[in-house]
Amino acid sequence: MKKILIFGAILLFLFLLAFHGVYKYSNKDAIEYVTENKANKSRSMCAWYVMKAIRYGGCYNCYIYPAYAYNKILPQLGFEEVPVLNYIPQKGDISVLPQNSASDFGHIAIFNGKKWISDFEQADIFPGKSYRNVGKYQIFRIEDGWHWAHLQFNINDIPKYIKSFSSGYKKIKW
Repeated sequence: MKKILIFGAILLFLFLLAFHGVYKYSNKDAIEYVTENKANKSRSMCAWYVMKAIRYGGCYNCYIYPAYAYNKILPQLGFEEVPVLNYIPQKGDISVLPQNSASDFGHIAIFNGKKWISDFEQADIFPGKSYRNVGKYQIFRIEDGWHWAHLQFNINDIPKYIKSFSSGYKKIKW
């Protein structure tokens, strides 16, 4: 039993080390990935597509979370929040929308210079009526170049993430 605990502690330590590091980011590469891999309609997999786009952009320290959680994750990856008052989208901007009655996951998308794209091409920043009715979102932006990722978790968020995944999982269209 003691060996299992020690092995588990070592694995946890190595896992946590993976959440830190320097990386070189390219908005062009992230936009290219999400634009080329979008589906025709929503599959309730926005976080998966955007996470993969961020990784394709060069940040391998990005992992899958519920979409709404990226408002805490992106700043730890070097993204800066942009005020939404008089907001003008720029290529590579990422929108994060909170959970609502229609989505346990919230929503996340990247602006490719013309359209907002998540797992599908959206008509505007809001992927649907339920989000448009609420009207809340945050915008995050990162410049091309070198950045430092330093992910740290609030242990109290983990049960909420698990609840989101378990309740929203049935909506995913694989």
